[in-house]
Amino acid sequence: MTVQCGCCGAEITTTGRIDYRLNRPEQLIGVPAEQLGAPTGGLLVGPGGDSYLRCLLPVRLTGGTELVFGAWMQISKVDAMYAHAVWDNDSEYANLRVAGTFANFIAPWDLLGTPVEAAVLNADELPYYTSHPLLEREWDRDEVLSCIRQPLPIPVRETLGEVWTIERTAGMRCTVENLTVHFTSPGRRVSLDVYADRTGGSSSDFLGAVLEGYPASAEHSVEHIGTELRHAFWLSEVIDGHEEQVFHGHVVRPGTMLSVRIVHRFPADRAWAQHVLNSVQYVGATRPARR
Repeated sequence: MTVQCGCCGAEITTTGRIDYRLNRPEQLIGVPAEQLGAPTGGLLVGPGGDSYLRCLLPVRLTGGTELVFGAWMQISKVDAMYAHAVWDNDSEYANLRVAGTFANFIAPWDLLGTPVEAAVLNADELPYYTSHPLLEREWDRDEVLSCIRQPLPIPVRETLGEVWTIERTAGMRCTVENLTVHFTSPGRRVSLDVYADRTGGSSSDFLGAVLEGYPASAEHSVEHIGTELRHAFWLSEVIDGHEEQVFHGHVVRPGTMLSVRIVHRFPADRAWAQHVLNSVQYVGATRPARR
C-alpha cells in the first residue's frame, strides 16, 4: 500500500517500519555546510573537530510499529578515525563498537547528552544503538508520532486543546500557524481550531454563534449524541482561481468546540473529509496538549 507525501507528492510505502533521519547533531544545527567535514556517509565533523557517528535507533511503538531514527552519537576523535579507517572494509567494519553521548533532541523525550553505545549488526547498514534508554520499553504510538510534523506513511491521532483528538491522515504534514493546526498534502488541506465557551449557554447556542454569517442555504447536517453536537455543511468556493470543495465541521461539547475546515479539489474526496470529521473524539483533560 502507498500514500502520497505531503511535501512532494511522491508515494510513501506503508510498512510496519518507519525510517526517520535526523539531519544533524543539535550542536551543528545552523553551522554553515562548508565548515563541516563528512569523511563518510555516517560520520560528521564539526568546525572544532568534534566528531559524530550516525547510528540507527529502533523504537518499539504500540500497535506493532517500529520507528527507526537515524540519530547522531558524539564520539571521540580516536573512535572517529578508526570508524573512518574501517568504513569500506566489510570484515573490519562488522566489528565496529563505539561509545559516546547521544547528540540529538527527540520529542517527547529529552535525552541529549545521555551515555550510549552502538555496534554494527549488519555490514550493509549503519551501526545500531545497543545501549540507549529508548530501547528498554514500548512507547505509545500516537504520542511519539504526533511529535513528527513531516508526512508519515500511517495515520496518527493528534491531540488538540488538551481535550480533543483527531486523525492526521497518512501522508499529511502538520503545521501550526498562530493557534490553528493545519494538516496538508497535495490537493488537501485540513484546518483545526479549538474554541472555548465561557457563557455557560447550550451547545446549540455556542454553535449558532460560530455559524453566524454562513449561508443558511448550505447543505447542513446536525447530529446529537448525548451532550455532544456534531454539525457539518458543504460549500463550493473559488480559492486562488480554482473551484474547491470546502467542508465545515463542528463537534461541540459543553464549554468547548473543535472546528474542522477541509478544502479539497476533487469531489471524490468528500468521503475522506467526512472520515476526518468522524475521527474526532472528546477525551477530556487526560492527554498532553499537542499545540
